[in-house]
Amino acid sequence: MPDQINKKTSLICLIILFSAIFIFRISHIHTKEISWDVLGYYLYLPASFIHHDPGLHSIEWLQKINDEQQLTATFYQVGSNSKGEPMYFFLMGMALFYLPFFLLGHGIVQLTHYLPDGFSPPYQIALVFGGLVYTLIGLIFLRKILLNFFSERTTVFTMLIIVLGTNYIHHLTIDNLATVNVLFMLMSILVWNTIQFHKQANTRNLVWIAAPIFLMGLVKPSEIVALLIPLFWNVSSIAAFKDKMRLIVQFKGTILLCLLGGLLLFFPQMYYWHERTGKWLYDSYKNPGVGLDLFSPHILEALFSYRKGWFIYTPVMVFSIVGFYILKKQDKPLFSGIFIYFLVTFYIICSWSEWWYGAAYSLRPMITSYPLLAISLGYFLNFISEKSKPIKYSVYLSICILIILNQFQWWQLRHFILDPYRTTKEYYWAIFGKTHKNPEWDQYKLVERDFSGKFEFKNRENYLHKVLASWDFINEKDTRFEKDSAGIGIYRMVKDEEFSKTFSYRFNEITSKDHAWIEASISIRFPDYSVESKQDPLYWLCLWSTNMESMHIMPLS
Repeated sequence: MPDQINKKTSLICLIILFSAIFIFRISHIHTKEISWDVLGYYLYLPASFIHHDPGLHSIEWLQKINDEQQLTATFYQVGSNSKGEPMYFFLMGMALFYLPFFLLGHGIVQLTHYLPDGFSPPYQIALVFGGLVYTLIGLIFLRKILLNFFSERTTVFTMLIIVLGTNYIHHLTIDNLATVNVLFMLMSILVWNTIQFHKQANTRNLVWIAAPIFLMGLVKPSEIVALLIPLFWNVSSIAAFKDKMRLIVQFKGTILLCLLGGLLLFFPQMYYWHERTGKWLYDSYKNPGVGLDLFSPHILEALFSYRKGWFIYTPVMVFSIVGFYILKKQDKPLFSGIFIYFLVTFYIICSWSEWWYGAAYSLRPMITSYPLLAISLGYFLNFISEKSKPIKYSVYLSICILIILNQFQWWQLRHFILDPYRTTKEYYWAIFGKTHKNPEWDQYKLVERDFSGKFEFKNRENYLHKVLASWDFINEKDTRFEKDSAGIGIYRMVKDEEFSKTFSYRFNEITSKDHAWIEASISIRFPDYSVESKQDPLYWLCLWSTNMESMHIMPLS
């Protein structure tokens, strides 16, 4: 009987964890589940099934709904092609996972009084329920992965740490409609089937390796690097790599069929791009200032920044990183596949220019790799369990403290004490351990950004004011500074001169801080002769400077 009970311990743990997640999530459904990024992922469905416009040729219906429900401040979820026509900003991968539950919600709406607009409560509740289904699948496969390597005891402890001690708890509960929930599930399925394929190489296991990789790529293209996991699994030497190549050749027919299946999966997306842009491959993610910069990774910020540093907000995962050393010592072939993928995906995460990833809790994209990091964490726990009691219990106590810290900081985030965008070192320590927020602490935060696109300089008293630059238009040496007939100073541009005279500064010449406000005002005067006379129309150029005094208007000849 004890052995039978012990074999069910991890299953009981899974049921309890998921039940807690389910209850918490269901009790925290709000009226704007389909908003911000989720709105962008979801647009394909109401556009196609309700408004019969799968190509998104018009967004009038979306504007109307947003006016009523305020789902987004700006329509960054809608891009445009070279003709200025609206296009989907995000890929259709998440819409594919929303689809069954969208149809469920749409069916419920037909039987009730709710509006069949794609945004009424039945749709939102159905999507949340779908997110919970994907969470459960992810946890089931995580348990299977861990039991392949560890005892029930280690499996239970590892699952508790991953779910309760990391940012998993936020992004797979309150934020479970975002990409990371689906990606965690797909990664768990991929890792499990990679394990099975290397135990028994057959077509079925290979197909179940390929499917999640292609689906991950359709959800988030950078996740296609998950291909490195099966490619380098159990490869720790040149000889082992040659064996892997022979295995690939052996299954080349199946691999080609999988590639064809992946192409068919991507074809609707590619066809849409071609119809709207004339290109089969197109980067629809046109977000000014945001993108991949592989030559400027933000590694230290991603790990240690008080804004979103992984080791600051998810410190328990330090033990998983230490576990890599133990894993290498005990199972080098297993170490290779996991560690190579981890290094590559972490580098890509750090190379994203917006490395803090919006309103995420801790470093959100790392959650996708947790099914693999759970393995190195399990090796660490096994290693510690064999040490002396003082060492063992000290580590266990540290883990418990870090889990409590994670839960408390998550509580602070949900109660708007911990700021998801603007936290600095000074602000972090001001609120550390606090259950309330003091408005005076706001001065320690990063600059406030208005997501409506309307920036307002509110706290002027906290800034040093200075004139950055100006022209007096009188004592300038450039010969193109002159006076018009009324004696007003002007700067005359010559033919084919694209830009007027400018000031140019490096950022560190303006300030040593992380930001600066540069302020200017413009007023334009049009002389009567430029509007009413029979002369050829004149174009006017405004010159301004940051002291709000050197404002001049001039005609361009």
